[in-house]
Amino acid sequence: MAAPAQASKGADSRTLTVIGSDAVLGLGDVGTAGNSPGDVRTLSLALRSTKGEPVGRAEIVQTLTRQADGVGTAVKHVVLNLPKGSVIGMGTTQFTDFLSPTARPDDRTERIAIVGGTGAFVDANGTMDIVVLPEFTSRWTLRYAVPSR
Repeated sequence: MAAPAQASKGADSRTLTVIGSDAVLGLGDVGTAGNSPGDVRTLSLALRSTKGEPVGRAEIVQTLTRQADGVGTAVKHVVLNLPKGSVIGMGTTQFTDFLSPTARPDDRTERIAIVGGTGAFVDANGTMDIVVLPEFTSRWTLRYAVPSR
């Protein structure tokens, strides 16, 4: 698994783990029928603490940018809406069948970059490790630093 985010001088390093569930999925087959660049996959998840308490929502948009040799690569944009603000993440992911409603990412553990946020997460940086769990659930571990103010 990931090492904690390296905090710059004057930054506060933190770790947060949440569980995503109750998926709402959207699929958009754009252009050429079947998996092709431009197709879009959206996902909205309820977020809960590791103790099961509601803490927010994950909003995810993935856009297929390349389809080759049966594997699609998509750019992933994530916004985690939490009580003290939003965390923004970006990365890439791969799918064997991007447009299948039952498809999950090929890599069952993904790492994407935390590129900022709002509220308590302004200027946050670090990583999100997303572990695919059964029944369209997932575990999100955020390791991030927020500059001291």
